[in-house]
Amino acid sequence: MLHSYERREDFAEIAQQNVQRYFGGPHPAWQLTVGDLQDNLSDTDVDRVILDMLAPWECLDVVKKALVPGGILCCYVATTTQLARTVESIREIGCFNEPTSWETMIRNWHVEGLAVRPDHRMIGHTGFLLTARRLADGVEPPMRRRRPAKGAYGEDYDGPNAGGGSGR
Repeated sequence: MLHSYERREDFAEIAQQNVQRYFGGPHPAWQLTVGDLQDNLSDTDVDRVILDMLAPWECLDVVKKALVPGGILCCYVATTTQLARTVESIREIGCFNEPTSWETMIRNWHVEGLAVRPDHRMIGHTGFLLTARRLADGVEPPMRRRRPAKGAYGEDYDGPNAGGGSGR
C-alpha cells in the first residue's frame, strides 16, 4: 500500500490525474490524503518513507514513530542548506544510522547504433537525495566514520558535535 500526503489541494488533484492517466483509473493500492503529514500520519509498521518537501526535518518525529526498525527514510531536497539541516536533524533525533547523501544530475545521452555519447549540451537540474535506516528503539547510532573539520560549526552551535563531543 502506498500512502501519499499533499498539503495543497491543487497538488493532490495533479497527483490523482497522474495516477489515473498512468493506470487508466484509480489504483487500488494507493491512498491520497490532503493535509500535513505530521498531522495526518497514523500508520505504523511502515517500511519506507519518502519525503519530497521544503522542510523534511519538520516530519522526523512522526516518521520515527511510523517506521519499523530497519525501515528506510529517503529525502529529496533541492539546496545544500536543506541538505545540511535535514542531515543534522536526522543525527540529532538519534534513532537513525548515519545518513548517506548524494547529488543527482541529469544528462541526456545520444544513442544511435554505435554512436553512443553524452549530449553536447547539458541543461541539468541538480538535487540531493539522502537516506537513513531506522534503528530499533534503544539502539545507539553507530559512530560516524569521519569527524567534521575544526570550525565546521560556529561557536553558538549546540548540536551533537558541540564541544568536540564523541564525534557521533
